[in-house]
Amino acid sequence: MKIIASRELSARPGAVWAELEVEGAVVITRDGLPMGIITPTSPATLLEDMREIAFAKARHAVAGIRKSSAATGAGRMSMEEIDTEIRACRSERKTLKR
Repeated sequence: MKIIASRELSARPGAVWAELEVEGAVVITRDGLPMGIITPTSPATLLEDMREIAFAKARHAVAGIRKSSAATGAGRMSMEEIDTEIRACRSERKTLKR
């Protein structure tokens, strides 16, 4: 996978598109840090490609939630404690809507 600075993308977009065809994906960096990935798609595969990106984001979000839960101990809550927390949040939300 090719790594390209964002300056190169803005200065030579045609070269980046050519690299995309060869490499299959290009990592875009800013100040040396990865900021995005450009992947090829087509009209025939666009929806499937977007779905895969959405699933990847969801997997990352769930992994983050699990890590946070383990760090705070929330993963050890009983169902009764969870239900109490849900009721408190719903009650607070109702109060804020008024």
